[in-house]
Amino acid sequence: MDPLQFDLNNIHFFVAVVERRGFTAAADALGVPKSRVSRHVADLEASLGTRLLQRTSRRIELTESGREFHGYCLAMMEQARSAQVAMQHRAGTVAGTLRVSATVAVADLLSTRVMPSFLARHAQADVVLQATNRAVDLIDERIDVAIRGMKATPPSSDIVQTSLCTIRWALLASPAYLARRSIQTVEDLADADALMCQGLDAVDPGWCLYDDSDRELRQSTRVRLQTDSLPILKGAALAGLGVCELPLYACREELRAGALVQVIPALRPRFGRLALLIPSRRGLTPTARAFVDHLKASLLSDLALGELVRHEPPRAPRAQHRALADLTSSRSTG
Repeated sequence: MDPLQFDLNNIHFFVAVVERRGFTAAADALGVPKSRVSRHVADLEASLGTRLLQRTSRRIELTESGREFHGYCLAMMEQARSAQVAMQHRAGTVAGTLRVSATVAVADLLSTRVMPSFLARHAQADVVLQATNRAVDLIDERIDVAIRGMKATPPSSDIVQTSLCTIRWALLASPAYLARRSIQTVEDLADADALMCQGLDAVDPGWCLYDDSDRELRQSTRVRLQTDSLPILKGAALAGLGVCELPLYACREELRAGALVQVIPALRPRFGRLALLIPSRRGLTPTARAFVDHLKASLLSDLALGELVRHEPPRAPRAQHRALADLTSSRSTG
């Protein structure tokens, strides 16, 4: 077999520039100087004898050759990853880089309650934790495990979705705010200052609460602050700006210290269901399997605190049950 005329390491830098849409962003993501990224891409273009990127003062674009070569690069990297997975399965080693994607709020939970003990236990494993509320493409973005809200069906046939847990939420406010405005009934919420956790394009100016018999109670209100960031929402509530809904895991210390208190404790807001998403075509590496097992074990303490609810997941098609059995070493945590 004739030797390659270019350095395979240069592909890594080229793909990073394309994915990050610039040399500076690629250098920041890789943790190397920008000059090093530029040199590797220039060496790659020189060895191939063609320009791959068209550089302007404001952005870079793939040339026609660059688009074609980028497709080959992605295929090569996927094959290399598959080879690594196969060898890791054979060796059973918990090592290498694990790519995890989670919503911003869940990523915060992982960073404080799951990752420290996981990394301490597995010294040869590294984690890339993506915190984003946008929809992610697990295949294209090479995500090993994603944690997202449970959907009726997986986002694609290439993804296996398994129920993880249900999260308890509570209606909360600061004692200072409640001293200014008494809230004893659902109707009292009509005049309260609402702090809503919604996407910026969402329009739902009202509360939806449930009693012990699961009867739904709705109350329209004025939304004083709307954000898709739970930390911002919690900060606003702590500052006495109004009433908000938060998952109990996100405000454990504030409730314990009395900085936040439950509003109308006899009623509860929604439950939020979390799911694990796994690229079924790729399968779980020993490192990903170890992380999933560690995550489930870590959630048991939160279950004991009543912040989460274990439940049975919806029955999946027979083929998907077989896939889940192959992908996970333990039963799905429901």
